[in-house]
Order: sequence, then structure tokens, then C-alpha cells
Amino acid sequence: MRKLIELIRENFVFIAVMITILFVGNYNLPYYIDGPGGLINLEERYKIDAEYKSKGSFNMTYVSEYKATIASYLYAKVNKDLDIYKASDILPENTNDKEEEIRGKIMLKESFDNAMIVAYKNAKKSYKIEKQNVQVTYIYKKAKTNLKVGDVINSIDSKIVNTKEEIEDILNAKSINDKIIIEVTNNNKKYTRYAYVDKKHKINMLISYKRKLLLDPSIKTSYKNNEYGSSGGLMTTLSIYNKLVKEDITKGLVVAGTGTIDEEGNVGEIDGIKYKLKGAVKNKADIFLAPSGDNYKEAIKLKKKNNYNIKIIEVKTFEDAIKKLKEV
Repeated sequence: MRKLIELIRENFVFIAVMITILFVGNYNLPYYIDGPGGLINLEERYKIDAEYKSKGSFNMTYVSEYKATIASYLYAKVNKDLDIYKASDILPENTNDKEEEIRGKIMLKESFDNAMIVAYKNAKKSYKIEKQNVQVTYIYKKAKTNLKVGDVINSIDSKIVNTKEEIEDILNAKSINDKIIIEVTNNNKKYTRYAYVDKKHKINMLISYKRKLLLDPSIKTSYKNNEYGSSGGLMTTLSIYNKLVKEDITKGLVVAGTGTIDEEGNVGEIDGIKYKLKGAVKNKADIFLAPSGDNYKEAIKLKKKNNYNIKIIEVKTFEDAIKKLKEV
């Protein structure tokens, strides 16, 4: 013990400095830091039997986002490319980091399913929804329920449900403050939940589809564990479609972009357009596809302000994106 005390005394300054560095570098603050991301070449993410090869590439863009430590917070203060946000501004109300991660994975899966449906349908290839369930992705604070994010809804009041419309039909037949019994599955375990119907015949939750698809030709996918969300839907759809058709719509160009996709092929707006555009520019993309509306307007404004050397294309639907890429 005496030798240990002497060792600590002799190296006190060094030990103190190391403890300070560890504390500064690892202590999480109630903030998030956002900055430009990069490009994810989707060519390598999906493998399809007898697929067509492209000379160019479709690339998903992303935002670099991480929890702030004391060190990263101070660095972000002096780096013009980084922005600091309160955790309450990043995370939706009535949620936490774990639920946000679960929600992001659910949205990623639904987005990919939508992408496959739209791509196969437009390429005139065979697809079938073999199985479909409804999954809880968000619960509003005012909801009177013990449902959990990630719950797969099997039945409501003993009635099996597989679609959002079936849930709406059941709720519309209920009276205000009626208690409903919901059978769910979560992490392969079954639970009995409850909820009370509000005056609008809702139970104040958001839901997504969990599907199993049969595709011909078959497709193999590859994702990383830290990927989540639905903002890569458009680019995923384009990449899959380009593998299914003979014409190479990349025309040898590096095509980047962002935007959600629904089952009908409509492109939706996303957050963080400035970080995604800057990441595309830094990685020398030729084209950036931006959802129509505020996303496109902001992208054009940023291009003019920073003199970005990139062509920005406004897209409303998947078909719109194909048409405009063919005209490039």
C-alpha cells in the first residue's frame, strides 16, 4: 500500500491529466452535434440475381450526428461546419435514445420494403407481399396506453389486424374513452396491452408496416448496425431499379441525393439537407437529387451561396427522378 501511495505521489500530475482527458472526452452533455456526412455507394449494398451493372453509382447521403462530450462541444463551437443542438430538439417529445434507435431501425426496414416494391413494380419484375404486420413506431405523450415502440400489433379486441385501415375501422366503431385490448409481439415475446380511444377515434400513435416480400429475381441486402431512418428511400429505389433494367440511368455519373419513398413512389422531404448536400459536394458527386419543396429550395440557396459545383435536381416522385435523370 505504501509503495502504491508513493507511486501516485510521484505521478500525480500525469494521473490528474489523464483523468481530466478521459472525463473531457467521454462525459456526455445534453447536446448533439451535426455536421456533413459522406456518400454511401449503394451499388455494393444490394446483390440481385443476374443484375445489370452500372458505369456510375447511386449514393445515399447522410448527416454525421453524435452525442456531445465536453471536448467535441468545444470543437464544434469553433468549427463552422458543425452545429450544436439541444437533445430536446433532436429527440421527439416523449421518447428516449433507445426508443429512437428502435424507431430508426423500423423506419429503415419499411423504407427498404417500399423501395423494393416501387423498383420491382416499375421494372416490371415480380413481387408479392407474403406477410404484413403493423408495428408501433411512436407514441404521443397524450396517449392513454401501455403500448411500446416496436410492438407488432396482432389483434385488437380479438380481431386480427394486418393493415392501418383495419385498425382505423375498429377505432371508428368505438366510443370515446372505450378501453381496447391489444395483443402484440415484441422481441419474439407476446404481451397484452391496452389503450383508450380519444374523441377523434384514435389512440395517438404512429405505425409502420413490417413486411415479408417475395421477389423475383431475389435480392440480398447489406446494412451496417449504425444505419437507421427512412431518408435513403429514394436513392435505394433508384439503385435497385438500375440493377433490374438494361438501361444504365447513371450514365457513368456519381449520383447522390436524399428523400423518403412511399409505396406509391412519392418522394418525401427530410431533415439535414445542408449537411447532406455539403457531403455530396466534398465527395465530388456530379448530381444531387433533392425532394421537391423546402428541401430543394434550401439546396439551391446553399449552392448559390457557396458556389457549389454540382447539379441539383428537384424530384417529386420516383418516376419524376427517372425522367429527369434520362434528360441529363
